[in-house]
Amino acid sequence: MSSIIGIDSRSFLRQVRKKDGTEGKFQSELGIAIKVKDYADYCDKYKQAIDLAFSSAEVDITKYGDYSCYCTHDLKKTCDKYNLIIENFFNNIANEIEKVHIFYTLFSQSRIPRVKVFGRKSKNEQIKLSSPYRTYPELLTEQIGPFFPLICAWRLSNYFQPHTVQFHLDSCEGLVCEAYEEFIEKNFSFSVYPGGDCSNPVIATADLLIEHLDTRLRRRNAFLLFDNIRPALNEFGDKVLVYPILGKHLPKITPLDSKPADIFHKIHHPVFWVFKGEDLLNSETMKNSESFRNLRDYAALKFGVVKLFDKNRDIELFKQGDYGVYLNTRGLEIIQSYKKIGKCFKPFDMTTLVSEKDKKMD
Repeated sequence: MSSIIGIDSRSFLRQVRKKDGTEGKFQSELGIAIKVKDYADYCDKYKQAIDLAFSSAEVDITKYGDYSCYCTHDLKKTCDKYNLIIENFFNNIANEIEKVHIFYTLFSQSRIPRVKVFGRKSKNEQIKLSSPYRTYPELLTEQIGPFFPLICAWRLSNYFQPHTVQFHLDSCEGLVCEAYEEFIEKNFSFSVYPGGDCSNPVIATADLLIEHLDTRLRRRNAFLLFDNIRPALNEFGDKVLVYPILGKHLPKITPLDSKPADIFHKIHHPVFWVFKGEDLLNSETMKNSESFRNLRDYAALKFGVVKLFDKNRDIELFKQGDYGVYLNTRGLEIIQSYKKIGKCFKPFDMTTLVSEKDKKMD
């Protein structure tokens, strides 16, 4: 049986005072990979640890969704004891985790003020690009940050054989780079989980540990550096392994072409494809609603994930057993149209999951 490695990431930010006395910003990408032996067993242990974390903090979990998975956003949004709950959770779950792999970017902007991109594109098409360079902050925002779960998996792939592990990645996307091509060529088994911190207990654990590490470092007034990370996570002992992403790695993780990496062909199924129906409905507003969070939890209970349907690419990703989620008549009509050409979505009415809060806003 293969071990599971669940990976999530986010930006790590600090305000700093420069040598000249001015205020500045330190930004790095921080990724954590959690390795567990058995996924099904860990799911059970995760739920027990979360329930106990809430009860130990004297917080009624039923008032905060009682979800199958909790992400940092869930806890921060609803509970002023979220740091205590996270602390309790890791005291309860640490023994069930095999390894904690931590990744962070550390580039010198003074030594590497700009990075060459799209080298393959310019060579193959014999063209001179108008903008063949990116600054480090631009590269971090446009490519490295959005693609970091895959970059972390690539860094780890040198330490495992493909048949020994399966990677579960939180949703990520980026342009084709050498790291992506090398990882694909090694033929590791991996799945992409949109909203994985709300549907996959191993990814959810990685998400909570990012917050936990950030909090510990802030309390110690410590930077995100190799020597500071393991002492900040003392409950894991020697299970913590740290991998800086340095300037020497930049050629591997910068875009070679303007072509998007084909990452979503590995999306985990079943997928609950959400058809908005109305273009006026703002996607971010909908995704931040309690009803959408309820949908994610319902999908997780069915061992699935939720993704807004993109008509330009997602129909090619559809598989038998996926759901077509509609919010209104227009959304249902679109689903029925696809069914007429053989795409047999199971229609699902999202209004059945509308929260009481959202109902009162009608």
